[in-house]
Amino acid sequence: MTRVLLTVPPEPALRDLKQSGSKWARIGLAYLAAYLRQHGIEVRVLDCKALDLDHAAAAQAIADYHPDVLGVGPFTEEIHEAYRLCQAAKTIDPRITTVFGGPHASALPARTLGECAALDFVVCGEGEATLLDLVTGTDPARVNGAAWRRDGEIVVNDPRDQIEDVDSLPYPAWDLFPLDAYRGILTLHLREKINRPVLELAILSARGCPHRCNFCYKTYRGLRNRDPVKVVDELEYDMKTFGASEFFFVEGTFAADRAQGLQICDEIVRRGLAPHIRWIVETRVNVVTEDLLARMKQAGCRQVDFGVETGDAEILRQTQKGTTLDQVRRAVALAKKAGLKVGCYFIIGHPNETRESIGRTYAFARELDPDLMNVGIMIPYPGTRVRAMAEQGEGGYRLVCDDWSAYTKQRGGPLELQTLSLKELQKIQSREYIAYYLRPRKLWFVFKNLSARKIGRIARSLLQAALGRG
Repeated sequence: MTRVLLTVPPEPALRDLKQSGSKWARIGLAYLAAYLRQHGIEVRVLDCKALDLDHAAAAQAIADYHPDVLGVGPFTEEIHEAYRLCQAAKTIDPRITTVFGGPHASALPARTLGECAALDFVVCGEGEATLLDLVTGTDPARVNGAAWRRDGEIVVNDPRDQIEDVDSLPYPAWDLFPLDAYRGILTLHLREKINRPVLELAILSARGCPHRCNFCYKTYRGLRNRDPVKVVDELEYDMKTFGASEFFFVEGTFAADRAQGLQICDEIVRRGLAPHIRWIVETRVNVVTEDLLARMKQAGCRQVDFGVETGDAEILRQTQKGTTLDQVRRAVALAKKAGLKVGCYFIIGHPNETRESIGRTYAFARELDPDLMNVGIMIPYPGTRVRAMAEQGEGGYRLVCDDWSAYTKQRGGPLELQTLSLKELQKIQSREYIAYYLRPRKLWFVFKNLSARKIGRIARSLLQAALGRG
């Protein structure tokens, strides 16, 4: 029987100040593992981050299991760590087939193969069926969605059709993950351990996104909703099987189909699950209504996160997000009225950004006054419109470097504006974080929800950047 090892790479050397030390069970790998197992493949998961494994320990784990196939789905900032895993696998046994998936590799399949001689295949886009074909030995030339090497030349095959019936997929294979390593790690606490050994698991009510934001790359196109009853079936299964009591809807567009969102809430309440679970969603400001938010609260939701992006109306229009500042104001006010915690996510460094437009963003953040205010520096992720603009010198952009390990939202690294250097963006970001959270009611939120260790680490990093030493 073919043996597959799906892996999360070790912690990168250059760490994002907010995500440093963060651990979470990755639902993409969990779906792949479940799909392979459903089709008779022996599969294991190795989460190096959760288990605190360095590269030597990861290599030993690969050698001990000795898989036929090593699969990795790295984010952009993890790509070099993933390359090292492939090299380690080939050193252990050149016959081990190495496969990448995920948004970075999907956006740059040929370049990814070109950068790592130890990498055999890239799975582009939705991965379940394509990976299964490769694992079961289908001729690569016949595998849509794959990129590979033929006689030393890189070949990128035609795209694969997406799975239309997402309810046909098995539940994520959380039993293959080191769940005890995730207990006490919650999204609200920036994914670092707290003293309560509760388990939070990710869940999807839909795949894809119908929108076209200029800073986002979509691995999944369009929007494919799941049956609300089956979503809650999965919630209940995770509660009974793994003891999960916290959930995070990770699709980013929860209740984009408002009727579906309401049905999920009603089904949770109907089954009597609401008193036993708490959950968080990411969604859009032009989706939520007073009724929806009230029903979410009733069903156990405790926090809603919005991608606000900017406080400048013209820049928001140019992002192609399709939302307005007034919609943001209304959504945040309604969420607070419903008794939900609110997270607002912003970016500085949009195309043609200025000090004045950044000032409007921070003024807007203070006006909204969310519980959690997060501001990242623009990252030109592969496959995005912003990336294309940066490469062409449009939007007032200048690429500083193309080191994938520098692609961290909270530090910035690869991109700056001609009128605002990276160091200036980092100073602004850090000083505004300090100003926002150094207020009594926000300090209470910080000390209540973050460990002293994480607070200290973030504070040191912010002070260094604010003083121009980051």
